[in-house]
Amino acid sequence: MCDRSDLSDGDVRPLILLLVADEPLRDALRFSLETEGYSVTAPPCADGCASCLECRAAACVIIDDGSAPLPAPVPGRSTIVLTSDAQRFQRQGVKDVTVVEKPLLDDSLGRELAALLAKH
Repeated sequence: MCDRSDLSDGDVRPLILLLVADEPLRDALRFSLETEGYSVTAPPCADGCASCLECRAAACVIIDDGSAPLPAPVPGRSTIVLTSDAQRFQRQGVKDVTVVEKPLLDDSLGRELAALLAKH
């Protein structure tokens, strides 16, 4: 179930689905993304997201490596994986995802997100 408290008709901000199991990290990322002007839904677990209309409508999914399985690709929706082992994704041949390395010490997530959304 989604946890957005800012639901309103006509919200034109891009919706970001944040799948991060670690609550402090999830809260920090939510705050950062909302400060950057995004609308964020950040359920405490990924269960139910596949059937949630709002989650399926997200412009981008940000997943902390290990928090949830990679979702099936959706045309027009980007996926960003936060990981401390970017090489693993290259070795496995994972495609159609953008990898951002942890720890998040700079604005790499914000830059990648803005670049991906600008393409769509």
